[in-house]
Amino acid sequence: MHGKTMKIKPFFILLLILFIPTLIYAKNPGRYELIVPFQAPPVRSMDQVVIHEVFAFDCGHCFNFHSKVKPRLVKKFGDKIKIIPQPIGWRGPNPGRLYYIAEKFGKGEQVILSTFDMIFNKGLGAGVFKKDILQFVAKYNGLEKEFKTMMESPEIVKKMNQSIQYADSKNINSTPTLVIGEGMVPEREYNNLVTIINSLLKHPVK
Repeated sequence: MHGKTMKIKPFFILLLILFIPTLIYAKNPGRYELIVPFQAPPVRSMDQVVIHEVFAFDCGHCFNFHSKVKPRLVKKFGDKIKIIPQPIGWRGPNPGRLYYIAEKFGKGEQVILSTFDMIFNKGLGAGVFKKDILQFVAKYNGLEKEFKTMMESPEIVKKMNQSIQYADSKNINSTPTLVIGEGMVPEREYNNLVTIINSLLKHPVK
């Protein structure tokens, strides 16, 4: 028995040499790209998957994500995911500033959807980036006073500037761009996002 055991050991050593690197560097499931020099988060490593969503208010694909894909993800995963909107401010900072005001009062997502509605369904287009038009969004959401007093406040201006800087730091040049961890950019299709999120959660959701 002892002689046979000695003969088998080199075989298992060879298997370890061949397969351990594969296990260490195994590619995460799903379709995504990586922002150099960052790596994908390890599988089964998270209690909650945090997703930064860089978006533009006049972006139709962003509207689609917020109105169709995001609600399905939130319904499926609940507090196992956290999606952080990051308005990019390409046409101006005003809608983003209103979002950060609204966020303070628990109306962030509500204001995002209202702004999208004004642009894509009410036909106001880029006019929403002007304060005199955007104030109607604020009024509709019960934030008229806050809109008048907080749009230029240092706190709100800082938050909007930080959102723009986040996109710049990741060299993001299209919207919407989702970023998981430091630099994992998944394709936005619902089933693909479910695959990736479940691969990262310690306890996947069926």
